[in-house]
Amino acid sequence: MKKNKALLTIVIGCMTVVMLYSIAAFAAPAKDAKYSVDAAEIEYDMKSGDGTTTGKTTIKYDGGVAVGQGGSTFNSKNRTGRLYGGVVADKEDNHLKSKELIFYTDKFISAVGNAILVKGDKTLKAHRVDYHDDKQFAETMGGFAHLSSVDGSWLSAGKIVYDMKSGVANATGGVTMENKPQKMTGSGDRAVYNSHETGYIELIGNAKATQDGNTVTGDKLRITNVSGPDSKTHAQGNVTLVCYPKEENENINNPAFGEGAVLMANGQTNFNPESNVLDRVKKNDFATEDKTV
Repeated sequence: MKKNKALLTIVIGCMTVVMLYSIAAFAAPAKDAKYSVDAAEIEYDMKSGDGTTTGKTTIKYDGGVAVGQGGSTFNSKNRTGRLYGGVVADKEDNHLKSKELIFYTDKFISAVGNAILVKGDKTLKAHRVDYHDDKQFAETMGGFAHLSSVDGSWLSAGKIVYDMKSGVANATGGVTMENKPQKMTGSGDRAVYNSHETGYIELIGNAKATQDGNTVTGDKLRITNVSGPDSKTHAQGNVTLVCYPKEENENINNPAFGEGAVLMANGQTNFNPESNVLDRVKKNDFATEDKTV
């Protein structure tokens, strides 16, 4: 009887090993497959497609690769799941890092916890970033968002919705910004930022921009050519401009608030500087007598 029991145990053990290898092969198909899961340990239900992994896990999906250090849950049939622990994901020129990565589909994901999404020369940071890969569309969650460029310029707000295909970002909630090439800072209730070509930014609601100590405020400010050498600032509604004179020996290089500034308040400017002193001096004040010896 003991022999039979031992033999049965060995047979069951062999069957378990075979089943585990079969499960791993089904859950982790060939490298050229559209979807695969690789891990040190995988528990898998072939009927439902549900699986669980422990330790370092790699999920390959639709040309992308995501790696988590803390295991995962997944479904190989509908390609949903979660990766945990120091997740890094790459697809084409998209690079993503977060504490957790949620797969809703192979085209829609959420990066949760210190999420960082890099695409081209732009970096989007937030507590959570929802990203639609097919539309190249990102939306932040969590009350803080930060969009930056490789030139050091940045835009912060409570929420940023970023259409990467068009290059347009809409920011709402306590917007602040800094334009490094123009040495300009600004703020507003919300903002529209277009990063294509030379680009522009609109600050809307309690808008304010400062450059070289000079400040312009208004209901709406539109700063054009933000990445070029000749920026211009257009202001509308309740416009106020405060300028500080430069030292005589200091070069003036202030394109946004110098000659490049265009101030508009409902079509007309309320910035009316006094005329030049020389224009108010009579010509005969400079007349001299012609004396001959």
